[in-house]
Amino acid sequence: MGIRFNKALFWDYEITPEDLKKEDVFILYLSRVLTNGSLQDIQEIPLATIKKYLDKLYLASKVRKF
Repeated sequence: MGIRFNKALFWDYEITPEDLKKEDVFILYLSRVLTNGSLQDIQEIPLATIKKYLDKLYLASKVRKF
């Protein structure tokens, strides 16, 4: 998907950059970036990508509202 993969956001799963090609894994990754990622991680995601998947992301209500 063209986004830099931060392996540190998956401390509980073994995920590879190749796995991000699967939509369900990519959605989980976006969710982790938006809730636990650094500013740099977040800035690497195009706003259009966030908008595209917003309804499918697993986000805390505070994060979703923001």
